[in-house]
Amino acid sequence: MYLLPILHLTLVLSSILKANAETGNGALRLIRDNQYSDTQAWSSGIVQIYYGGSWGNICDDFYFSSDEADVTCHQLGYTGSSSFGTTSSITQYGTDGNATLIEDVSCSLGTYLTLLQCSVNAQYSSTCSNDNSDLVINCYTTRIWNSPYPGQIRLTGGKYSNQGLLEIYCNGQWGTVCDDLFGATDARVTCRQLGYNYYYTYDSLPQRGDESQSIWLNNIYCSSSTYNCLSSCNSGSCTSSPITICSHYEDITLDCCEYPRCLNSEVFAYCGIVLF
Repeated sequence: MYLLPILHLTLVLSSILKANAETGNGALRLIRDNQYSDTQAWSSGIVQIYYGGSWGNICDDFYFSSDEADVTCHQLGYTGSSSFGTTSSITQYGTDGNATLIEDVSCSLGTYLTLLQCSVNAQYSSTCSNDNSDLVINCYTTRIWNSPYPGQIRLTGGKYSNQGLLEIYCNGQWGTVCDDLFGATDARVTCRQLGYNYYYTYDSLPQRGDESQSIWLNNIYCSSSTYNCLSSCNSGSCTSSPITICSHYEDITLDCCEYPRCLNSEVFAYCGIVLF
């Protein structure tokens, strides 16, 4: 008899939390002089992470090495890191005054796509409590999708790299995906291929494909949320010709997140070829 009130309360609380949150847990952005680019135009700056409902810093401590730097750049959409350090050693981007949120970032592989696929510690030490230890990174300017494989996906046009218009590379062209039959399980599998383990929202962002773009997929159906690739789902592989029964008003958008953290088994090479 109490099931419906409890369920209603859960849904209300969930809606309130999402309304107050800016994006999904685990998003990254780059800061310069207390400003960030909402077009993801920068490849270098102070790294901030959205973790536990707020934006904050990552401590560059003993564990942080080239593998962790490469994974950070992968999540930002770049092929790797050319250099990294702290705000005390790389001073050109200033300091941001935000609190440190995580430290002890340790990635067992440098091919991961997202930082929370690695182990992290949210109980940071006093040595990480000042702005001098904040992570600063310089990524290569080459995008991870510059040499795409058939079936590779990406998110474009969002404020952060974990959100935007879903695009898939088929027949030598980037195109969009129609939202017919697309649901929560399909959204989760899509986010898993991108290196996240969950979705924050889907079909709630304003981005739409250009009229010159083809629509490559429709009626996607994933029977399990444990799949790591869209190609494992019904209608999840590239078609030989564009979909003509959908319009770009039906293009899928996604905001991916980590809940509570991503599984270490999800690496970029899983759905295609090794790019790093």
